[in-house]
Amino acid sequence: MAGTLFIVATPIGNLEDLSFRALRTLKEADLIAAEDTRRTAKLLAHYAIQKPMVSLHEHNERREAPRLIARLEAGESIALVSDAGTPGISDPGEHLVHMAREAGIRVSPIPGPSAIMAALSASGVPAAEFIFLGFPPRSGGARSAWFERLAGEFRTCVFFEAPHRILRTMDEVLESAGERPIFVHRELTKIHEISVKYTNSESLKEQQQLGEFVVVVGNGPVKTPDPAHMEQAALKAVSVFGCLTETGVFSQEEGERLTAAALSLDQRIVHKAVKKARIAQKRRDQSLS
Repeated sequence: MAGTLFIVATPIGNLEDLSFRALRTLKEADLIAAEDTRRTAKLLAHYAIQKPMVSLHEHNERREAPRLIARLEAGESIALVSDAGTPGISDPGEHLVHMAREAGIRVSPIPGPSAIMAALSASGVPAAEFIFLGFPPRSGGARSAWFERLAGEFRTCVFFEAPHRILRTMDEVLESAGERPIFVHRELTKIHEISVKYTNSESLKEQQQLGEFVVVVGNGPVKTPDPAHMEQAALKAVSVFGCLTETGVFSQEEGERLTAAALSLDQRIVHKAVKKARIAQKRRDQSLS
């Protein structure tokens, strides 16, 4: 009889936040699959748990997952944990869970601490509807598209950011979010926990730049892009796309991707501009024939 894959939420900072059920699961599991065995070892030591562990992180998950599935099929129970919070939410685990589901193995979530929910609850913004945006892309067209999505989203938004990129990101958030309230949370549940309403980068420069940040952008009216600016960007995209594809070296998809990267645009905007230009050209050709 196959074992069970337990998805165990662990504390996001304060070790006392581990639930009784999570504690029992970690004690009873045959094996613990951990994102970082060194960090998980500290949690296990705190609760005097001695269990074999295996490393399962973003760089080895696809290689290790089949081995873990084989152990589950042999009847072992495995507890999957990440460094903090719930596995699979901006953390490794998604592929393993997918394989377990495909193999008919029971997957049981053990809910617990969540940086997303903690930040929302401490921000005082409407949270009946919200959207989680993960981490902003580091650069290029993907980053520009991410901020366009934030600017066009009327619901409350939550995202993570690393300490070495937080100041740059918050300047762009302030530009994208308009008059919407913005709250920044750092080191949630820890001794140096900070939750502040964001006004400018100076308010963060005074804080120690350690620990992962959780940012909450309250709901409100979307920021409408300047039509003249968008039209100019579309014309430039069509021109760059034409230069890239006229020799046949690049396919349409490659041309759109490279154009988006070169102009820091969402690839969907480039695709729409190219499609619109082709339709217009076809109509001109038909009127001349």
